[in-house]
This record gives sequence, C-alpha cells and structure tokens, in this order.
Amino acid sequence: MIFYFSGTGNSRWVATQLSAHFSDTLYSIGEYERKESPLAPTFEVKPDEKIGFVFPVYSWGVPPVVTRFIADMQLEGYNRQPVYCIMTCGDECGYTNRMFTRAIKAKRLETKHIYSIIMPNSYICMKGFDVDSKEVQARKIEMAKIELPRVMSAIENDQSIDFYTKGKRFLRIKSGLIYKLFAKHALSDKPYRCGDACTSCGKCVKVCPVNNIGLVAGKPVWKGNCTQCLACIHVCPTRAIEYGKSTQNKGRYFFNQQK
Repeated sequence: MIFYFSGTGNSRWVATQLSAHFSDTLYSIGEYERKESPLAPTFEVKPDEKIGFVFPVYSWGVPPVVTRFIADMQLEGYNRQPVYCIMTCGDECGYTNRMFTRAIKAKRLETKHIYSIIMPNSYICMKGFDVDSKEVQARKIEMAKIELPRVMSAIENDQSIDFYTKGKRFLRIKSGLIYKLFAKHALSDKPYRCGDACTSCGKCVKVCPVNNIGLVAGKPVWKGNCTQCLACIHVCPTRAIEYGKSTQNKGRYFFNQQK
C-alpha cells in the first residue's frame, strides 16, 4: 500500500511509478482529509506488503495534512512489514526526515528507507520563490526518471542507500522556526482571489486534493481547509487565481504524467 499526498503532481507521479513497480494499491491522503467521518482511517496490511509514504516537502518539513493522517491512521495486521518514505522537493529537504521518523514512531512504525527525489519547484507564495525555468523543469524530471528506479531497487532489496538531499545551511532554522511559522500562519486560504479571467471551467475544484474549493455563481470559493498545495493556482488555464499579490507575474507549473 502506498499513501501519497500531491498538489501539483510531482508526488503523484512518484507514487504511480511505485504502484506500477510494486503492484501496490494507491491511497490518496487528501481523500481522507475530505471525509467527515469521526472514525480513524483503517487499513488491512497483508503479511508480505510494504507500506509506503510519498509527499512533497513543505517549508523544509512534512505537510501538516500528512502528519494528521499518520496520527489518525490505523494499520490492522501490521507486524513489522517494511515501511518506506519518498519525498519530493524542489531543492532541499532540511530535517523533514526527522519529522517523518518522529511521526511514524508515535504509531510504533519504523524505517531505514527515507529518500528524496528532486522535482520542479511549485511554491510561489513568497518573495524570491518562483517556478523553475522550462529547461530546469525538464532537466529535473529527466533526472528523476533515472534516480527513482535506483531508490525503488533499494526498497525492493532492503538495501538502504544515501539518497536524501538535506541541504547544508541553517537547517535547524528552516525545519524548526520557519516550518513552525509556515504551519501556523501560511495555510490560510483567505488571500486567494479569482479575477475576471475566470471561465468557470471548474478545474480548480477538481484538482484540489482536499475538496476545499466550490463554485458559487461560477466562481471558486475557498472553504477554510487549505493545505497550501497551490494546485488551484497552477492548474488554472487563464491564470485567474492569485494568492494576494505574492503570486502575480510568477510562473505556473503542473506536472503532466504523460511526459
């Protein structure tokens, strides 16, 4: 089984590659965020089954939606089956690996397989952050297609390899202070705006992984449960959606799995 969270498609692509390779079932973490049932999401683990987690790095940390899911989930039949994690990031992951390890240890899970795959940047909501150039996007995707099989082989053969882009500078500040500020203040969907270029196509509604967007009079309205994945901004065909002024005049990126 593979639990994944994805907004602009990077982690979804990794998860689908894993699913095809291991013949494992995919579970979208966002789907469980949508559900209003008070019951914890429960999954039956087969004796020979691997348990995978795939998600993007958010501000040098684990997306809060993923940590909530891990805290709530129940695994019936778990008896030390292999657990692994592959995170996607634009540049560096900081101490996201430590955050993930703490989260699964709280569920009495453990792993020696935590890896990262560099993919194109999609975070554009702060000054100095923008998408990669088309050339850099293409280069990262092609490299990921080469590197991911190596990671899958390590998981399959239970041979841990050093394949994690931690970064070198200010990691405690990035994965500590900055991540905490991000998780506390940057997940609000109040700054989202939709301009006159909107054609009421509804793509933003369909792409939101947690069903946080609805259409009112043909225009998107955000419901207050944003994960800040930015899928709605990047998928909009007319660039009608902005996050305040911070995303104006910046690029857009959405991974096409057919590439």
